[in-house]
Amino acid sequence: MVSGPIRVLVYIASAILIILGMIFIISANLGIIYFFEGLIFLGISIALLVLARGKKPVEIRQTVTVTGPVKVKEIRCPVCGAIIDPTKVQIITGKPYVTCSYCNSKSELTEEPTW
Repeated sequence: MVSGPIRVLVYIASAILIILGMIFIISANLGIIYFFEGLIFLGISIALLVLARGKKPVEIRQTVTVTGPVKVKEIRCPVCGAIIDPTKVQIITGKPYVTCSYCNSKSELTEEPTW
């Protein structure tokens, strides 16, 4: 979630909080309140580390198989009538869509039955 120099600052702050938390927990013999303050420091540092971790994007690949003979026809945009490039197909919610490069409208591609 956090990137760049802010992530480095979060890691430094977490390291400082971990060190302080351990010092407070070790000095719990001076009073029980130090133990709980140490736990709070450790909890905050763990929360910062969890929030600062980077998430890798998930890439989903989907292939479309065509059952019959393929004939590429000229595809026109239903909105503006411009010619659409059929090779730039996007799969959205399991259905193939093409986007018009002029008006940016999305149209669903349908396969004609082979019978």
